[in-house]
Parts: sequence; structure tokens; C-alpha cells
Amino acid sequence: MSLFTRFVARSALGVAFARSMSTEATPVATATRKFVVPRPRGQIDSPESFLKAIGRGCEKYTEKFKDWDHLFKANTIVLKHELGIGPKQRKWILMWTNKFRLGINPYLIQTSKKHTMKRTERLARAKRRRDD
Repeated sequence: MSLFTRFVARSALGVAFARSMSTEATPVATATRKFVVPRPRGQIDSPESFLKAIGRGCEKYTEKFKDWDHLFKANTIVLKHELGIGPKQRKWILMWTNKFRLGINPYLIQTSKKHTMKRTERLARAKRRRDD
């Protein structure tokens, strides 16, 4: 037995490798995530004011959230399947709920005009430049 094989056999890597190569079924622990629901602070005291503060079209989903706890306990699956929120707003809401948990108050970040232009508009503009 080589020195490397002995080292791998004794290390944690060897144990993990041996477990991954075994044919026995290993029980998978299901992790339940505990959501920390922060207290409302400042002018942000309801889901309506929170969604209005983060902007980007999220204020139109205010009626979908029952209360403050529902907003901060909702994960991506709940937002997508139960509430029917699209991917851009869903990611934006989840990002800002996480930042609010960390103590950062929401503020409006405008999208740049460069990225808000539709593809057809960009192509038409490029064609006009080429023709000039």
C-alpha cells in the first residue's frame, strides 16, 4: 500500500470517499430553514411600504402578502407557485428581504436606461447608425 493510499484512507477525504462509494442507502437529513422575521423599523412598517420602497414594479404585489411575517417567510417556491410573482420581481423581493434582515433599509435603485431598452429598439438603433 502506497503512502498516498494510507493517507487518504486515514483522512476525512478517505472516509467521505468510502461513504460515497458504498452501496448502502444513506439517510438524507432534510434541513428546515428558520426564517428570521425582523421587526418593522422606521417608515417601513408594512408589506406595502416595504415593496414600495424597493421599487421596480414590486408594489403591484402588495395585496398578495397577508402580513409582515408572510412577506419575510416566503421563499422562492411560495413566491412563484402560490403568489404568481415573476422571476425579476421575485429575485428582487428576496434580495431586499435578506438585506432588511441584515439591517440595511431598502432604497430605490433605478435600472440603467441601457439595459431597459427592448431588443427590437436596440436593433433599430444599430441599423440607423450603420445606415448613417
